[in-house]
Amino acid sequence: MKKLVIFDLDGTLLNTIEDIRRMLNMVITKYGYKALNSQETLKCVGYGARALVEKATQISDQEKVDKMFNELVPIMRDCDNSLTFLYDGLDGALKSLKSLGYKLAIVSNKPDVATQVIVGQKLKDYGFDFVTGNKPGVFTPKPDKSCVEYCLNTLGVAKEDAVFVGDSEVDVKTFINASIEGIGVTWGFRPKNLLVEAGCKHFANTAEELVEIIKSL
Repeated sequence: MKKLVIFDLDGTLLNTIEDIRRMLNMVITKYGYKALNSQETLKCVGYGARALVEKATQISDQEKVDKMFNELVPIMRDCDNSLTFLYDGLDGALKSLKSLGYKLAIVSNKPDVATQVIVGQKLKDYGFDFVTGNKPGVFTPKPDKSCVEYCLNTLGVAKEDAVFVGDSEVDVKTFINASIEGIGVTWGFRPKNLLVEAGCKHFANTAEELVEIIKSL
């Protein structure tokens, strides 16, 4: 039995895309860039807020990207996340995993200030043992393994005792780089074929399947 389940946040636990879209558009349209629809926004997420701006605007002017990023972070921090919801079945799945004795963690590329806020708003009832978003200067974001190792070291859990759950090729590359077991969920922001191409071997189509796979590892 594994001891720790590490979850990605956006697209894995929470469907945040409409809140991300409206916050992103608030910033980029101010600078004259076209507002994105939901499908366009989906293609930009996964690598963190700065990359989100860069992909959304398709510009190479890093000074301008930094300026928009610096405006986006406090908007994300202060968002009410009213358009965000927990994916079907995860209420029961998270409670079940906790009752079975698993430690639960979240490792996200969302800025840490925004991650802590949204977890407090939407996930405070599930007893997560560790939550972190992107912390520049502390560790490198996904798909680098250092964010996962930071989580493992903080909780005192060995790699062989952990499993990572995510919805994107970024997450798959992360758990492969960290040399830990991983599961891809098919309800998130990326199509399954991208996870397969990235090297994912285990897939959960429902929250119930996710719990069963975790128990089997």
